[in-house]
Amino acid sequence: MNAGPAESGRSREEIVSLINGLAPVDWARLRLISAKFATGRPIEAADLLQEALARSIDGRVCPIHVDIIRFLAQAMRSIAHGEAEKVEHKLPLISLSKEADHAALMANVPDSKLGPEDKIIDEQEAADSLRRIQGLFEDDSVAWDIVQAMKEGWKGEELRELSGLNEKDYASKRTLIRRRFNSAFPEGRKP
Repeated sequence: MNAGPAESGRSREEIVSLINGLAPVDWARLRLISAKFATGRPIEAADLLQEALARSIDGRVCPIHVDIIRFLAQAMRSIAHGEAEKVEHKLPLISLSKEADHAALMANVPDSKLGPEDKIIDEQEAADSLRRIQGLFEDDSVAWDIVQAMKEGWKGEELRELSGLNEKDYASKRTLIRRRFNSAFPEGRKP
């Protein structure tokens, strides 16, 4: 029997209660996570955390089995990625004045080595690869969170703190991740 929406996700009141119940150390951890995801992105860390909190309260579904810190971290990662994509797909402004220098105009034109078809193929291959990798960890949300954070550039102690695991459990989880990648990509292809 399938669980209904009320059984699979937390209510707004539960989310607000969990957020209000966060300890100072949890807030410090969230600020660290927001700073990491905001690095190199067109959004400030404080704004990123605030947006994740607002979206969490305003209806983003938090599964019952997911820790509130992990849920907010995933929301921040998603928001930061979305903000970066907005900038990436923004068209440059090019001056059309008569005084504009040809070299200056050319400096504003994006240098795209890939044509539209190539970009679509690359995006489809990346999506297929991501689905394949996600399939490796569909039974282990903690391992999947670690893989996604590694993709974002997180390393070492930051990863362990994000996972919420102690050192021994974290080492075991990293071994599991490595074994699954080695099995799925025997030629050593990195995701």
